[in-house]
Amino acid sequence: MSQFKFFYRDGCHLCEDMYQLIHPYETSHKINIELINIDQDTSLQEKYALLIPVLTDQNEQEICHYFFDKISFERALE
Repeated sequence: MSQFKFFYRDGCHLCEDMYQLIHPYETSHKINIELINIDQDTSLQEKYALLIPVLTDQNEQEICHYFFDKISFERALE
């Protein structure tokens, strides 16, 4: 099963938009997306504050930020 990490912040409309686009893949492609609220960790706030939302693979290699990049995400699924 593929693992991904989704870094977000509560109340972020870009985060909500991206999550609505990636969430269906959990079922259709049998993947796991770990949701990580950056506001719960100061080191993550420093790392991702200006980039959220951020979608990474399990090794935290960035797939996309701000907006969902379907092509990059589907490449990461392969």
